[in-house]
Amino acid sequence: MIKTTRWFFIALLFAGFFVSCNDEGSVGLDLLPNADGIGVFQTDTFTMRSLTIREDSLPSQLPPRFVLGEVMDPLFGKSQASIAYQLRLTNENNDLGQNVSVDSLILSLNMEGYYGDTTETLLIEVFELDAPIFRDSTAYTNRLPAFKPTPLASFQYTPRPSQSIPVNEPRINNSDTTFTYGPVLRIPMNTILATKLVNASGTADLQNNINFLNFFKGVYLRATRVGNGAGSTMYLTGVSARSGLFLYYKANGQRRRFDMLIANESARQNFFAFNYNGTTVGSVLGDSSTSIQETYVQAGGGVKTLLQMPYLRNLIQNHHVAINKVEIEFTQIPNSGDAPFSPPGRMFLLIADSLGKNASVLIPDFVEPYYNGNFSNGKYKFVITRHIQRLLQTNTTDFGLVLLPERSISAVSRVVLGSSNHPLYKPRMVITFTKLK
Repeated sequence: MIKTTRWFFIALLFAGFFVSCNDEGSVGLDLLPNADGIGVFQTDTFTMRSLTIREDSLPSQLPPRFVLGEVMDPLFGKSQASIAYQLRLTNENNDLGQNVSVDSLILSLNMEGYYGDTTETLLIEVFELDAPIFRDSTAYTNRLPAFKPTPLASFQYTPRPSQSIPVNEPRINNSDTTFTYGPVLRIPMNTILATKLVNASGTADLQNNINFLNFFKGVYLRATRVGNGAGSTMYLTGVSARSGLFLYYKANGQRRRFDMLIANESARQNFFAFNYNGTTVGSVLGDSSTSIQETYVQAGGGVKTLLQMPYLRNLIQNHHVAINKVEIEFTQIPNSGDAPFSPPGRMFLLIADSLGKNASVLIPDFVEPYYNGNFSNGKYKFVITRHIQRLLQTNTTDFGLVLLPERSISAVSRVVLGSSNHPLYKPRMVITFTKLK
């Protein structure tokens, strides 16, 4: 499972390259009988079976971005995203000075975007972690960290993903300057934590990050919808100069700021919870009956589509073939991805194991420029020529393929696809091949 998650990040690195290349993944063309292409065949009549299954929990440490919020989807039900992370000192041997009086303590996170309806208010709660988390340890999307029961903040917030805000920052010579920050979530914390930090001034607790992380292990944030609407999840920057905990205070009459930031060295994790009970998705999970005409995919370790090709090897039953190209396409059900529930911009098609989990074996086409998977004109298309050729040339047991979103640990986006039973929008596999004898 950890290997599968690493593939997601590899794909991010190659994403721009995939789009720019024109190689369509055709192989074996040098084996054609002659230059006229005689002996080349194409088929798209293979029987395929697709169904919706639960995704296994995914490793979620060090996500590329935070996801925080709650959405209620008419098809998928309630989805919640929460986060946990460490804060680190920017200097050693911290002493706040004399005659300290606190102005405010602000937890701040840059906002990168959102999913859902941002007119809906969220209740954001911040808790102190009750056990340490570690950057190099595996955390899973469905296993919450231990945190203390009393919140450090309870803050009602209506997301403003495009609105900048002015912030009055202390400067030298006892003067302040107002800076205009881009979209940012700023949560006022209660006085309990502020008092705890002031009391630690000049002590070993603020001497270095080893001591500080024993003194204050980090925070856990969750958000719930205040009303009965669709709600939203916010995409938030992890490592940033404006992502952290900021204590505004005065010492001997001079206004100052004490920073505790999310750094590269900070442990940080995303967590997701899904409730499919009583929903359309919940009613079809694992159901392979011919009456089911849609399959479903949701990021965050929610659900995915399993695709099986039980009669694939019939292609070579009576003759040897060279596979020139294999393309699989999935079609979104029209009007199922309207705002505020837009589909993922890209998907991954991976090898399934015997239990329907994401196999640790990398599909050989995955890092090739032709692999694709981008959403275009209502479809996700993949070229998996080498994978199909390998299946036909070996005795490898084929358990099928699984379809899941690119941002599986940093989003809750979803899509509704036509299943193998749909009369118009079923998955389609086109195989171009050459008969060798």
